[in-house]
Amino acid sequence: MPGPVIPISIVSDVVCPWCYVGLAELRKAMSKFQQLHPGASFKLTWHAFELNPDLFDVGSTSPAPDSVPVISKFDLLASKFGSREVAEQRGGFFAQIAQAAGIKIDPFNGVVGPTKLVHEALVYAGEKGKQTEFMLALFEAFFSKSEDIFGRAGITKVAATVDGLDVKELGDYLQARKASKIVEDEINRNRYIGGVPHYTIGKYEVHGGQDADTFVKVLEHAM
Repeated sequence: MPGPVIPISIVSDVVCPWCYVGLAELRKAMSKFQQLHPGASFKLTWHAFELNPDLFDVGSTSPAPDSVPVISKFDLLASKFGSREVAEQRGGFFAQIAQAAGIKIDPFNGVVGPTKLVHEALVYAGEKGKQTEFMLALFEAFFSKSEDIFGRAGITKVAATVDGLDVKELGDYLQARKASKIVEDEINRNRYIGGVPHYTIGKYEVHGGQDADTFVKVLEHAM
C-alpha cells in the first residue's frame, strides 16, 4: 500500500562540497527511513544558489556558450581561505568528510566556473523527472572526476550519462536560455539563505551539512 510522499526542497550549488556530502547523507537517510516505513517515498526538487557570484557572469542572453571562463579549484580555494597552506588543510578536510560519507571529493584538481547554465540544465532535468539523478551525476563529474561541467559542452556531456535525458534537446534548451529567468529569480530569492545546502523537509527547515541520522529524525517529524 502506498505510504506518505515527503516533499524535500533543496537549495544548492553544484560546486558546494557540503551539498554533495549532504546528498550522500540524505540518500542514506531516505533508504533507512523506507526500511522503517515501507511504502514511504520522497519528492525532491532542487533550487539554484550561486556560491561564487563574483567569479564570472555568463549573462542571460542566447546563445549559451560551449565553454565559459574558469579558474582552478585550488586557486579559488586559496583565494577563499587566504593562503595555499590553509587551502591544502581545508581541502584535505573536505576529502576526509567526503570519504566518511562514501563519496570522493578531489579538492585540488580541475576547474570552477559560473554555475548559472548548470542550474538552467537542472530546470530542464526537473521537467523530465530526472533532476536528482542529473544533480548526482554533476556532483560526481565535478568533485570526483574533476571534469569541466560549466559550458554547454560540459553540461551535455554529463547529461549523456543520465538515462531519460535527451542531450540534443538539452543543448537546444540551453542554447535558447529557456530557463534563464527562472534561475535568475531563484538565485535572487535564495540570497537570504546565506549559505548552502538548505533543505525544506515537509514544513521543517534544515541548514548546512547534516548526517543521515539527523535527516531520519527530521523525516520522522515531517511524515
